[in-house]
Amino acid sequence: MINWELVPNFERHEFDDPDHPGSGDLINPVFLVSVVELRKHTGWPMILHWQVGGCVDVNGTHGHADGSYHLRKMGCKAIDFHFDCNASPRLQYYFVSKHGFPGLGVYYDWNWGKPLKIGFHIDHRPKDLTQRWKRENGAYTYFLK
Repeated sequence: MINWELVPNFERHEFDDPDHPGSGDLINPVFLVSVVELRKHTGWPMILHWQVGGCVDVNGTHGHADGSYHLRKMGCKAIDFHFDCNASPRLQYYFVSKHGFPGLGVYYDWNWGKPLKIGFHIDHRPKDLTQRWKRENGAYTYFLK
């Protein structure tokens, strides 16, 4: 069980499945440490997309693929987020990519009250399944075959 009093910059509800209050406790603790390290390293607030199912997905009801690492059955090892900062998208990508998440998606078509310049998916899939992708205008481009 995660002791949320020891987790800086985040609260449990920020990882919740919006249909299951308290489900933020299901986020993988090893992955959570990496997320906290990313936040600490950049100093930029991270806006987690939990309200739209972008963190823990208990029953697979938030539009994720069957093998998504958001899913409870896959270990709740993924989040979608954007930074609350004025840094360029390139600098943001640099810091996210530097942290070594095996799954890293870049989203250019997300809105969060207004269009975002860039948003991110990160996950802790097995390293031999490492993948990088982008989504633009609803179309995915995967960089590894």
